Amino acid sequence: MRKVLLNVIREQGYVFVNVCEPELLGKIFKKGDISLEINKEFYAGEEVSLDYVFTLFDEANVVSLVGKDIVDEAIKRGYVAKEGVLEIEGVKFAQVYNM
Repeated sequence: MRKVLLNVIREQGYVFVNVCEPELLGKIFKKGDISLEINKEFYAGEEVSLDYVFTLFDEANVVSLVGKDIVDEAIKRGYVAKEGVLEIEGVKFAQVYNM
């Protein structure tokens, strides 16, 4: 299974799980007025297996996923609907909310 970057932020009682494909870190993608910045403050972190990332979904309030393989796997596992995916310059982005 593919390795991805994981950054878990615990703040004010909330858990944010941020995941991106390593080659996207530090890049900015644009489509019209929409800009997707894969910044290090939010996405840089530990390199882990994609399978491990999915074990964190239940405790997360918000999960941010960036990258084709990550988002496609989340769709396959039923966490993300295809209609909820944003694609900018070929890069897929999705968020999952567990409030």
